[in-house]
Amino acid sequence: MRIITRLIAVSDLGSREIARRAGLPMQKISDLLAGRLEHLSIDELRQLYRTIDSQASPH
Repeated sequence: MRIITRLIAVSDLGSREIARRAGLPMQKISDLLAGRLEHLSIDELRQLYRTIDSQASPH
């Protein structure tokens, strides 16, 4: 979870764009950044990680 929140913080994408690309409501990103991990499923966390990681990886 800490890795994902750090990736969100340093990403060139804003939280809204990350949420949109991951197919999640913005509230889920807000919950994660506020430390409310229990509001996200493991699948949602994986999707967030894949979304951010694919944006950071060179193409």
